[in-house]
Amino acid sequence: MLLPVAMFASALLLQQTPASRTPAPAATAEAPTATAAANAAVTPAEPAQTCRIEPVTGSRFGRRVCRNTAQTEEDRANSREMLRQMQGARTPPVG
Repeated sequence: MLLPVAMFASALLLQQTPASRTPAPAATAEAPTATAAANAAVTPAEPAQTCRIEPVTGSRFGRRVCRNTAQTEEDRANSREMLRQMQGARTPPVG
């Protein structure tokens, strides 16, 4: 009984893709300068991403999902909280 609920929760989380995960288009095509090179050296590198194939309900093919560690932990916490709320809502009333 728990497996369908967990699959539903993970499918729901997969559908929620924020716009911040999509790369922004380049504004202008300027030639690189010394200041641009200095700024590139100062900016921190993006965190490493891990990609995996997640099952899609109603399909035999999976979907490739790439996330960094912080996003993975956030998704796990959200899934746990959603599952906890769903299980709590099914308890019979006391009395």
